[in-house]
Amino acid sequence: MTVLAPLVQRRSPNQSSRRGTRVDLLVWHETAGSYAGAVSWLCTPTRYDARGNVVSGPDASAHLVVREHGDEVTQLVPLGQKAWHAAEFNARSVGVEHANITAKGYATDAQLRESARIFGWLCLHLRVPPRWARGGAGPGVCYHGELGQAGGGHPACGPDPSGWLRFLELLHAEVRRGGYRTTWARD
Repeated sequence: MTVLAPLVQRRSPNQSSRRGTRVDLLVWHETAGSYAGAVSWLCTPTRYDARGNVVSGPDASAHLVVREHGDEVTQLVPLGQKAWHAAEFNARSVGVEHANITAKGYATDAQLRESARIFGWLCLHLRVPPRWARGGAGPGVCYHGELGQAGGGHPACGPDPSGWLRFLELLHAEVRRGGYRTTWARD
């Protein structure tokens, strides 16, 4: 059986309905800080003024946050709900943040391996093909930085090119291996 990292449940108030949209995209994100800091920030309620402008809070969330070394994951938003992580892609996607306190674009090998296991489970559980959906085109997986302005305009978000290709190799190996338990993250 494929073993996934322990999953902690914490609810982010920053979520909404998918309004029936089917998930067909998994988006890799990278934080600009620690695991604990990212979880705390993404659980901070967003407050709006009378015109609908954000006055405080991140106006952001993710479905899952992976610790720096991949040894723990926190689920902030149920998979069936919309997390606020990739702007125009939110309704059709699941967002997975990877805690990073090093140079942007660098993930530890342990975190990459655990991420591949998590994405493998998500691909099988949600019936998303483990293919690179460049720029969010079609079903599959992509990293946030390639989604451009439609994804929120975060061009430096995601692993470096060699890290992304390594992740895709690991993901394909995990999907081939299979052996996942039926339930892990909440729907």
